[in-house]
Formats: sequence, structure tokens, C-alpha cells
Amino acid sequence: MFKPAFAAVLVASCCSAAANTTEHTNLEHISIYANRTATPQQDVLASVTVLERDDIVARQANDLPALLAQLPGINLSRDGGRGQNSSVYIRGGNTGHTLVIIDGVRSGSATLGYKTLSMLPLELIERIEVVRGPRAAWYGADALSGVIAITTRKAQGTELNANVGSYGQLGADVSVSQQVGDLAVRATAGYSQADGFNVRKDLDPDRDGYDQRFAKLAADYQTSFGLLRAQFDINSGFYQFDTGWGTEDQADTLNRTYLLGWEHQSGQWQHQAQLSRVLDDDTVYGPDSSSPFVTERDEFNYQTSTAITDNLNWLGGANWYSESVGRSGVNYVEDSRINRALFTGLNYKQDNVQLDGSVRRDLTTQYGGNNTWQLAAGYWFTDAWQLRISRGAAFKAPTFNDLYYPDSSNPDLAPERTLSDEVAISYRAANGSVQLAWFENDVDNLIQLDANYMPQNIEQAKISGIELAIQADVAGIQQNFAYSWTDTENTLTGLRLARRPEHTINWRATHSWDKLSGYISADYQSSTFQSGSNYLGGFTLWGIGSSYDVSSALTVRAKIDNLTDKKYQTVLGYESSSIVVGLELNYKL
Repeated sequence: MFKPAFAAVLVASCCSAAANTTEHTNLEHISIYANRTATPQQDVLASVTVLERDDIVARQANDLPALLAQLPGINLSRDGGRGQNSSVYIRGGNTGHTLVIIDGVRSGSATLGYKTLSMLPLELIERIEVVRGPRAAWYGADALSGVIAITTRKAQGTELNANVGSYGQLGADVSVSQQVGDLAVRATAGYSQADGFNVRKDLDPDRDGYDQRFAKLAADYQTSFGLLRAQFDINSGFYQFDTGWGTEDQADTLNRTYLLGWEHQSGQWQHQAQLSRVLDDDTVYGPDSSSPFVTERDEFNYQTSTAITDNLNWLGGANWYSESVGRSGVNYVEDSRINRALFTGLNYKQDNVQLDGSVRRDLTTQYGGNNTWQLAAGYWFTDAWQLRISRGAAFKAPTFNDLYYPDSSNPDLAPERTLSDEVAISYRAANGSVQLAWFENDVDNLIQLDANYMPQNIEQAKISGIELAIQADVAGIQQNFAYSWTDTENTLTGLRLARRPEHTINWRATHSWDKLSGYISADYQSSTFQSGSNYLGGFTLWGIGSSYDVSSALTVRAKIDNLTDKKYQTVLGYESSSIVVGLELNYKL
């Protein structure tokens, strides 16, 4: 078990190290999505975590859900191992309360109402930005608990990767780029697979693995009237799973994205426009049946921004998207809807005071209009200390499954709505940072399944919590520590919301010696309520890893996850992986 005294020592040592200097240093990370414009992270009045490509690679996570679970305020439950269904909860909200944006494009299935992350390859990701707290005033439906914004690979030169690991894990990918005058062309392609392990020993006595292929082709062309962008992504494969429902235990998955974009700077004005089309295809099958679920989304975004004065900036824009069920194993009463939106916001900063405000109006053909807004204020006591407060309103539209799936839907469902508050104090110094945040979300019309598996709007759910995030260099060792306390309640039953632990701790220490670096990590979560009177016990997972630069071009990485071979579950009845060993080679030309 993770010792509380150990956690206290870590917090004390990190805070002490951060307090040893009063020199304020701007963090290197830039937030792009919190305010829809590039902003230094310390100037964002929200809780934001940014991982660049080097950060992603250095953490050596097994997949994207496992990587996200290492970050503050995020919990993970999964139906087995890599490739199986995974649910990500930001600040205690439902999985569907997090909006996933990939290259600026709204992602996810319109029938499920969220993006499945288990089959989104890390090898295809350049950058991850996680915004904790509502952002519906900028992005509309689904951004109740937060936003996960992913930027796909932007290769520089040629890079080759290969990896092997436990449970038959095997993968390889290549990225190339070429600059010809004003034209830049980039491409990434890869393959990954694993035999997996039996995730439900009481069901099929087989291994549940996955197989995946992915590719991206992109081009940027600089012209006198702006930067033109074109991109095509494809991610396909299959995964196996165990379920007590029917005989379907495998699925073929296919995701395709087409994107055209334009960016232009004209004096004080910045313009961006983007047109995209996304296909999400998940066909579940077994020996006796097959159930396809294909949804499509066409989307157009435009935004413009300018500096009104030296202290006041304005941004505004329009968003339109059409969602449809292209093909399905069942008949939906309604199979398409259109959403139109306008949004605008102001940012004011002078001396020690910063103010943010934004508002958005969404109008959908299915359930009418929704207004969302966000207000935030920040005050710098010194160059290092800042206090910020914010309040925001958000909503989530019922999915096609919620409204129209035969025999298990409710066409009278209302959108879920939240009103969220946050108060945070932060300290930033040359060798680290500390942030302590309190948040509270009141969720009205929360959609939950009743005893007959019918979706219903429950009266209200309350979610509150505290996050402590520390980054500090302690005696040459880079420390990352996060603690989250999350209190959730379904006010209809008085029970906690399922699969949300009350306490989580993430700790990671990294040190480098010339060409060699190593890390040790510990991830703890307390017990979780599952259903009825069922609870799963808490656990701590330890991990170690290293990286060695054989030459300027070749790097070797090795890691061991679940070092102590902890037996644990995050979903009742579904086994998790035991010790996982991994080896990776990276070669850059």
C-alpha cells in the first residue's frame, strides 16, 4: 500500500525545494486550446497540463489511457489490458463529460457520445494538452469536466521506432518529412499488436489481444494569403474482449479523418478556418452475429482574434457540424442532427490583474438552443504567487443511443448541465511549481442507467475535490507529484458515482547521467464503488524505466510496469495486467 507518510515526505521535500528560490521563470509550455489561442501556460486561468513529444516518449506509457492516468485529476477504469475498452474520468465526471479534440477536430462516436482512447496509438501523437474544468463556452457540448486536445505527429526528418514487450506486444513505426521551398510534407505509418491475456476468467478461456495499423499524410503550403494545410489520417484494426452479453466478443475498428485548414495574419488580425470530415466505424461481431455502428461528422470552424488595446484582446468565431449514423445494426428513429454555434471572448491583463470571459450559443436541430459561459480572474501577489478563481456553465447533449436505441433509450432525455467553480493558488519558481486547486461541479439532469438499463435524468449529482500538483528539481532529481481528493454523490441514491476513487496519488522521479536517464514511479488509487454493494480495493502500481543514448541517432529504452506484480481490478470482474516488460529502439536520421 502507498504509505501516507511517504507522500507527506515527498510533498514537503518538493515544496521546500520550490521555496528555496524566489526567481520566477516562465514555463516552457504553451497552451493552445484552453483559450483557443496560443498562451503561455502561466497566463491561462485554468488547470492545464501539457505534454510535448519528448515528455510522451520519456514516460514510456503502454498506451494513451495509461499515460493520461499519470496526470493530475484523471482516473482510469478499463475492461482488461491494452486494446480493451477504457474509461477516462476527469475530476469525477463521466467519460462523456470530456471532449476529445484531435488536430482541432471534434472526435468521438455520435452513438456512444465520446471518443474511445484505447485504440488511439501513442506513436501517432505529437502533443497532448489536458484542460481540467469546463470549456463549453469555447467548444460547446461535452466539455463539462475538461478537454483532451491531441496534436498528431509533426515529424522532423526521418525517425524509426520499434518495440517489443510482454503479452506478445510488437510494434514499429516510421515518420518522414520533406521541405521543398514553401511546401512541407510529412508522413507517419505504423503497426502494433499484442496477444493480450484473458481478461475474464469466468467467460471465454482465451487471450484478448489487438491488432492495429495507422498512417498520417499531411502537407503545409505557405502562400502570400496565408498557410494552407491538408491532412489525412487513418487508424484501423481489431480488438478482442470478454462480455457476459451475447456471443459477440471481437470488434473491427476504423477511423478516418480528412482535414483542410487555413491560417492568416493580417496586421493585428489573426484568422483561422478549418473544414473536416470524420468517420468512426466500430463493428462488433461473434460466431452468430455482427453489429456495425458507423457515424460520420462534418465540421467547419472559423475564428478571428485581435488586440483591441495593449491590455485587451478579443476572439470570436463560428462553429457548424453535422452528425449522422451512417450504418447501424439497429434502426434509429432519428439518425442525424446539425449543430450551429457562435462564440466570443475577451482577455484583459494589466499589472497584477487578469480577467477572462467567454460566451457561446449552440443551436441544434434536435433539442434547441443552449447558452454556455465562462468567467475567470487572476491576481499575482508577486512574480511567483498567483490566485485565480473561475466559474463556468456547460452542457452535454444526449447521444443517439440515449435517445433512440431500440428498447433501451429515452427520447425525453434533457441535456446534462453543469455549473462549476474553481479556486486555485499557484507558485512558480526557477526550479519548480506548486498548484493547489479546489473545484466543485453541480450536475443537473445527469444521465444514468436505471435498474432496467434505461437511461434516465437523475435529479442531480455533486462533485467536489482538491488537486495538488508539484513539479520540482530536488538534488538533481526531477520530481512530479500529484494528489487528488474527489468526492462524488448521486443525490438520488446517496451513493458515490461508480469507478471514481476518492484518493489518487501519482509520483514520478527522474534523473539523468550524461547519456543515461532513469525513472521510478508510483500510482495509487483508493477503493472504488462499482454497483449495488460492490467495491474494489485500492492499489499502488510501481514502475521503473531507463533510456540510453547509444549514439546521437540511436536511443534504447526499457521499462517495467507493475513492478511488484500487483493483482488488481478497476472494473469488477475484469483482470488487469501483471508485470509488463517493454523494450524500445528509436533511430533518428
